[in-house]
Amino acid sequence: MTRPVASLPARSARGRERRPFNALALGFILPAVVIVFLVSIYPVFDAAVLSLFKTSYARKVSFIGLANYTALLGDATFWRDTGNSLVYTAGSLALVLPLSLGLALLLARPLPARGLVRTVVVLPWVVSQTVVALLWAWLLNGDFGPLTWLFEAAIGYRPAFLSDPSAAMASLVVINVWASYPQATLLLLAAVQTIPQELYEAASVDGATGVAALRHVTLPLIRPTLLVVMIQLTLLYFNMVTLIYTLTGGGPIGSTETLAVRVMKTSFEEWNLGQGAALGLIITAINLLISMIYIKTLRPVTK
Repeated sequence: MTRPVASLPARSARGRERRPFNALALGFILPAVVIVFLVSIYPVFDAAVLSLFKTSYARKVSFIGLANYTALLGDATFWRDTGNSLVYTAGSLALVLPLSLGLALLLARPLPARGLVRTVVVLPWVVSQTVVALLWAWLLNGDFGPLTWLFEAAIGYRPAFLSDPSAAMASLVVINVWASYPQATLLLLAAVQTIPQELYEAASVDGATGVAALRHVTLPLIRPTLLVVMIQLTLLYFNMVTLIYTLTGGGPIGSTETLAVRVMKTSFEEWNLGQGAALGLIITAINLLISMIYIKTLRPVTK
């Protein structure tokens, strides 16, 4: 004998009941939406319009269509600055990611005075880019810099860290890594601490220790955080102006001039706001492309 099936509540012809309009909730959300629109969305559209005009200081002179874009793409220094941006970003990421992951794994262990060690690790992050640039400009000064003096005492001559084109970019990358690694370290540390210890114990029973546990346990479980860190740092490095401009000004002879620095120079030194807006939109497109590549490559594979 079959049991009777409980009858489901009948749905109205109009479907699910509509919720009443909540004016208070809208009042809380609307200011944030307006601020985001004014700060993040409207400037993009304004820059897109401005990039289509020939400008004189902050005044639109005449409509020239895509002439600013074609002028940039036909300029050899644009491609040089693009290469500098990619080298600066890729070089910084190649150093900061393994350094930050190693520090995160170390700080996750029960170390003596762990709180003090964590504080020391985070210290470079609280210093502004301007102060970092001035500090390292003094340390690497070719005449009286302490690090320059130490190198001279060790190898017999003074390296030109910031005045030699081949060494300036390498020096800039190292300084950038020193200033920005705490951000990645803290995010990765938070992700590592969420991994259950039982997984490492199970991996140890199966014979996976050290590098094998890192590869098969740690990295797969922190992949979402690693993706966020890579996108954040890429956007930070590719759009960085203050550290580079204060430390080298894009020199010597353009060897450290990135696209972001060129936007600042074009817009506020040459006062060519139209071309500066066009270059800013190109940088935005490059950032979106790189972020999409990261997401496509590092997102978890779902079946």
